[in-house]
Amino acid sequence: MTRNCNFWNCGRAASAFAALAIGLSLCCCVAGCLPAVGQSSDEVTTTTDDTAMSTDIKSEDVEYSASFDPDGAVDGDSSPTGIDSVSRTPEELLEVIRESLAQTRGRKPAKGTMVREAWQSDQEMHVAAGVLACDELLERDDATPNQYREAWKSKAVLLYRAAEFGWSGFDERLSQTVIQLKQTTFNEEAEYADGLLLVHRCFERKMPVYEVVENLTRHAREFPGGDTCAKLFLAYANKLEERGLKNSAKQCCQAALWVLHDHPELAAIRHQRSVLDAKEEIARHWAIASGSIQLQPHDAIQAELEQQVSAVRDLLPIRVDSATTLTKVSAGVRSINYQYTVTISAAQMDRQRDSIQEKVTRVARSVDATRVILAKGVALNYAYHDPTGNQLLYFSVTK
Repeated sequence: MTRNCNFWNCGRAASAFAALAIGLSLCCCVAGCLPAVGQSSDEVTTTTDDTAMSTDIKSEDVEYSASFDPDGAVDGDSSPTGIDSVSRTPEELLEVIRESLAQTRGRKPAKGTMVREAWQSDQEMHVAAGVLACDELLERDDATPNQYREAWKSKAVLLYRAAEFGWSGFDERLSQTVIQLKQTTFNEEAEYADGLLLVHRCFERKMPVYEVVENLTRHAREFPGGDTCAKLFLAYANKLEERGLKNSAKQCCQAALWVLHDHPELAAIRHQRSVLDAKEEIARHWAIASGSIQLQPHDAIQAELEQQVSAVRDLLPIRVDSATTLTKVSAGVRSINYQYTVTISAAQMDRQRDSIQEKVTRVARSVDATRVILAKGVALNYAYHDPTGNQLLYFSVTK
């Protein structure tokens, strides 16, 4: 590429980036969204043998294992047993349930039409027998609380497996079971079943990341301090990273840090976020240090981002309104990072976060300079911190 190439119409590049570097930091204020911040206004590794996601995080002092296993809490040796629908004791019903779980664990669809049909018929029989035994046990008056718990959890697992097989109607049956469980006193089993439903409907589907994170947030708020909340966030962040969506994985971790507060496994999420940050920084330094690589047009974009962001740093801090100050601007890999300090509470930010994100996104996509930047694949990242450095809100804007 020659020096006089038409890089964003060349002659307009400097002015466009200048508008980006200085104007973008204030564009939220122009749109009326940052002043709104200051206004006063609240096993996951899902492990089946078909769906496996795990996050094993080790640090120098502590080892964390995030695993959310549909098989994990249903214990006991199982042996084949006949199914007699008349006068079965709770213990006999549990034998049937455990046998059904054992026979449907880790079973893959067989190849070949006739073999597959026979396999599905066999699996349907085991699922039907197990679910029937669960329902029968739940109607008994002489079962113990632990037997009721095992029946509820086993029913959710069996319905989840059938839904994952793609069998018609089992998604809705699992949903109805979750609703029924939430009306009981078995809160742990309700949390577990709700987590299974969330995994089934969100993790393996082409659902936008923000919708999955909203579902994870809903789950965490509905079951505060529960065993599955942090594990689900970690599992989804790992899945996003595996797909190459590192920025989205960081957003997922940030959402978890924001909503989980003092959760016992919050340290694992902080560690995961720091790992993602470190990987991004390594990639950035590698790109800068690789002088032997010939600059391509997208490398020219990165170089221009670095140059313009460097110029803006001399102007910081910039007071946006009575509650908001732009304190830091940095260039990431194909991204610009804006960090604000706000003098409002986490509860106030919670009430206004959707409005802030919507307005910032709308303005960034409508201003000429930022629209051009976004079209070139550059992400604009916004982080809002309280005066002590705790992050209250983080989101990214892309084209």
